[in-house]
Amino acid sequence: MSTPIDTTSEDFITIIAPSMAEVMASYKAQRLAERQYSIVHRAGKHSFTMADGEPLFEGTPMIAATFARRG
Repeated sequence: MSTPIDTTSEDFITIIAPSMAEVMASYKAQRLAERQYSIVHRAGKHSFTMADGEPLFEGTPMIAATFARRG
């Protein structure tokens, strides 16, 4: 039997940048490790669109990494 996950105590930050090096530089600059954030899943190239279909970043794929702090 699995235990339900309490998502109310989680806080997420997603960093989007042209390269993984820039994502990690931002992670360090924001001192996320010191604030107990860790990566949720592998980072990768994403295309972003608004709900209405409008592309973000002029349609250019970007690297996205999501970090979470679990309380």
